[in-house]
Amino acid sequence: MGYTKPQIYNLAFGALLLSRQTTDPATDPSNEVKVLNTHYQTALDGALEDMDLDSTSTRATLALSVSAPMPYWNFGYTYPADCVALRRLEPEASYTPIDNRRSHVPKLVRIVSGAKLILSNEENAIAEYISNVVPLSTLSPHGGLAVAYYLAWLSAPLIAGKGSRTLRNDVWEKYVLAKGQAQEQDRRENANFYADGVDSEFVNVRIT
Repeated sequence: MGYTKPQIYNLAFGALLLSRQTTDPATDPSNEVKVLNTHYQTALDGALEDMDLDSTSTRATLALSVSAPMPYWNFGYTYPADCVALRRLEPEASYTPIDNRRSHVPKLVRIVSGAKLILSNEENAIAEYISNVVPLSTLSPHGGLAVAYYLAWLSAPLIAGKGSRTLRNDVWEKYVLAKGQAQEQDRRENANFYADGVDSEFVNVRIT
């Protein structure tokens, strides 16, 4: 069984040494839950970006916003609203799970006329990125813990007050451990083996 939002909150309470729980953060009137509500989206985005897990990545064709937005760049694509970390741009018809120089399309992220755009010379570019539209139920045990610890770390000053410095340091150490364990599980689950001529950048350079 995967995580739910109340479970994430209750784990954060535990990390903050609070002997309380919530069953519905949306209706819970307590000050502690209000603090967690304030920091929840930032904590989720920050933890997902920092962990950078293959299991929380997605691929999507980008929406063209403007042509020739800046010198050198031919296309300006709308930055996805659910993106917390842009991994790479790919050509439209040549997807490969191997992350090397040949699988990346040159890009630049810039603010153009008040809009955040991804600039590229690739038409119909596809983005691989970490999305925050991830069901909590799909997070691994360590991934969910990492989100809860990040939430507790952000919320500690308003909940623990002046004594929060030591507590925050302790919570951050727990976050770093949970993040590392989540990344290791993600690495094992997504490990693949390819022929040397497929995944070797040295070989690819020699045959192109």
